[in-house]
Amino acid sequence: MKKASIMGLALVLVLAASAFASAANYVGGGLGIKAAADASDAKGIIGALSLDFDVMEKLTLSANGYIEFKQKVEEEPLATDAAFTMPKFEEPTYFGGVYGKYALTSFDALKLGAVAGVNFNNGFIVPKEDVESGTDDPAAEPSKVDYGAGIFAEQPLGETGTIYGQAMYWMQEKGVGGLGGINFKLTDKIAVKGQIEYVKKQPLFSIGVGYTF
Repeated sequence: MKKASIMGLALVLVLAASAFASAANYVGGGLGIKAAADASDAKGIIGALSLDFDVMEKLTLSANGYIEFKQKVEEEPLATDAAFTMPKFEEPTYFGGVYGKYALTSFDALKLGAVAGVNFNNGFIVPKEDVESGTDDPAAEPSKVDYGAGIFAEQPLGETGTIYGQAMYWMQEKGVGGLGGINFKLTDKIAVKGQIEYVKKQPLFSIGVGYTF
């Protein structure tokens, strides 16, 4: 029987206002890119969401997620004289979660610490071995929930930006995932974030804009 627990994703999203200021809370959204599982996999529209909240000076809680809408593949091609029809989409798939990270030490502006979290995969990432085998046996499907722990590093860039990186070991997957990115403020309230992530043997890229508070 599969275990159910709070889900989350190992992903570092701390927005530092500057090297001399406290971090800022952030909520934002954008678009993402996910490599196709195989050559026949239909391309879809991927949305990305992220949230950071500073609980206290050294502790940050974050959440992020991806959602994908795949257009249905028609069994028979439409006739050339067919009238325009609205595209049909399959049920959306999503991947997301929450995590917490705690700063253990710092060297000047560089911050180092530990991170732990859980993630939830609802058909968004299909393991390569499952694609190749084509299994439809529910008993053979991996658990949707995974949990892990790792380390992170964060470095302010000037007065408005931050570069960050993270590595985590995931228990159910029995593998290492990682991410890295950069975020910077456009104004006092608007920030942009770009990130590359590798999880469950799947590379993901997202870029978005958000509100700091």
